[in-house]
Amino acid sequence: MTDLYGVLGVKRTAPRKDIHKAYRKKAKTAHPDAGGSVEAFNELVLAYSVLSDGDRRTRYDETGEFEVTKPNNFDGGAIEIIAEKLGLVIHAEHDLASMDVGALIEQAIREDIAARQASVAHQQRAAERLAKLRARTKRKAEGDTNLVARVLDWHELAIQNHIKKHEESIRFLERALEILKDYSFADDMVAAQAEEVTGALNDILVALDELAAILNTSPARADGMPQGAGPTAFG
Repeated sequence: MTDLYGVLGVKRTAPRKDIHKAYRKKAKTAHPDAGGSVEAFNELVLAYSVLSDGDRRTRYDETGEFEVTKPNNFDGGAIEIIAEKLGLVIHAEHDLASMDVGALIEQAIREDIAARQASVAHQQRAAERLAKLRARTKRKAEGDTNLVARVLDWHELAIQNHIKKHEESIRFLERALEILKDYSFADDMVAAQAEEVTGALNDILVALDELAAILNTSPARADGMPQGAGPTAFG
């Protein structure tokens, strides 16, 4: 049976902050993109996900057993959105302690939602115009085939697909906002410990790592949002 403490290289009495530090340190070299193996990285993510969760850690300590978290594809899409936004903040090379990270991410997500809602409204108006045009379109010559009607059918399908894609992305974005409510990046955390200022941010990135490990995919893809989504903030 896998020794989860051994995987992270920490003692069984290690506090959560030491488990967190050990994970981030090992993840730098264990990740497949850094030369590690998928199996080793998956094992590392599993160890962290169990030992950083109070209830799961207690059960593991008492029984030596643990459950592998099943992926929630809906939450997975929302987490990828958060990870993409966090990545823009992290790689902007600004002093995170002087930034309201939570507000920046929320603003970026709300801008995406507004842009997609505007696009959906535009497409819905186009669909209404198309319906009126269809009602006016008649074939002068005799015959059953209406080639213009087929073109209008194609436009209608394209419009409906566009609306469906953006409405799905809006649901992911709204779920991302709900997830963010459980996290804080406030500067007042500095008074406790500097390491904990970025703890919530790293936890979200770890959640993405865990999801990717379960699905055997690479986390934090460059296009980490749901299909058709894209950044609208941070440049």
